[in-house]
Amino acid sequence: MKVVLAHRVLPHWRIPVFQRLADWPDIDFVALHGSDFPGTKTLNAKDLSGFEHRKLFTMRLISKITDEREIAFPLWPSLPWHLWRERPDVVLTEGGSSLPNAFLLLATTWLLRIPVVWWTLGEIPHPQPLSFSQRLFRTLVRFLERRCVAYLGFSSMAREYFERCGYSRESQFVAVNCVDTDAVEGRRTDARAQADALRTRLGLIGKRVLLFVGALAPYKRVEDLILVYARLRKRHPDLRLLIVGGGNHQEVLEAYADEVDAKDVTFTGEVIEGVGPFFEVGDVLVLPGLGGLAISEAMTHGLPIVATLADGCEADLIQEGANGHVLAAGDTEQLESRLEALLADPDRIQRMGERSRAIIEHEHNINTYMENLVAALHYAGELGTQQDREQ
Repeated sequence: MKVVLAHRVLPHWRIPVFQRLADWPDIDFVALHGSDFPGTKTLNAKDLSGFEHRKLFTMRLISKITDEREIAFPLWPSLPWHLWRERPDVVLTEGGSSLPNAFLLLATTWLLRIPVVWWTLGEIPHPQPLSFSQRLFRTLVRFLERRCVAYLGFSSMAREYFERCGYSRESQFVAVNCVDTDAVEGRRTDARAQADALRTRLGLIGKRVLLFVGALAPYKRVEDLILVYARLRKRHPDLRLLIVGGGNHQEVLEAYADEVDAKDVTFTGEVIEGVGPFFEVGDVLVLPGLGGLAISEAMTHGLPIVATLADGCEADLIQEGANGHVLAAGDTEQLESRLEALLADPDRIQRMGERSRAIIEHEHNINTYMENLVAALHYAGELGTQQDREQ
């Protein structure tokens, strides 16, 4: 079965998935992707080895459909030609994240009679009324979704969205968003061996560490964590805050830490390769804003998680009270209360961390992820074969 992926770029955290698809016994895999969007997270990985891929000429379209930031959409004028040339049995597309390309793709696959799997997080709950542009965006997304034959979600939250939209149950699939947990586990021994040296270098020997890992941008709400840490630090002198990540927002966060008198906050800058030891140094991972992939990586390292709204995977990976907590975004009082309770009970932190590891080992990991992804592709491929026979 030939599968073509249409993805804005091929980011480093998705490369293991694409490599596994290329190695899957009955799949011939090709990835179509665009150019980097400088100054954003929309960047191709430096190493794209292990699978066939084609970089398409990319036009960049800017649209402000959120109140927080501009969204950059790619447009690949040559996409129809590439689809005609490849003639895949199934196309896997990331959906609304690449809206202009999605219109081109759905029109072309309709003409060529190629089934499409729509890969999406569904809809993130929005606390405020949607603007006109946001409502229009969602209307267009649903218009395109209905022309696909299968729906692959990042989480059970995405499945709830599919249900609300009325998509058939058999066309719905969920691959809970996660990193390559096998690779993380394979590197964990080395990460643990390096942890003491890292603690010494960062001045964290004998300290308890709240850990944040992710891009430093306003929608991550790291200010909420810094504020809560400043309050907790007054009651827990041995507490430290470790912020692992880079971005244009770092200077703002450093200034804010000074403003609220948050002492001993360590900013490491961006870390991609070799991030494992930082997870081993942390005691609790805290994600106060949008995020997702760091959750599964921290759980593989045996950390409890305190998070707010992520990409939906928190609904599956975090079992409330068992290995962490999912809180309302922006509720700093609740965040402080949950962290205070954890700090007061070190044994509970350990039990939660053990539960995190068990969830990764037995319930949600890169292997279950791949099985569900491939099931969606096979479902679409079988529908395509059936339609060809009927013709």
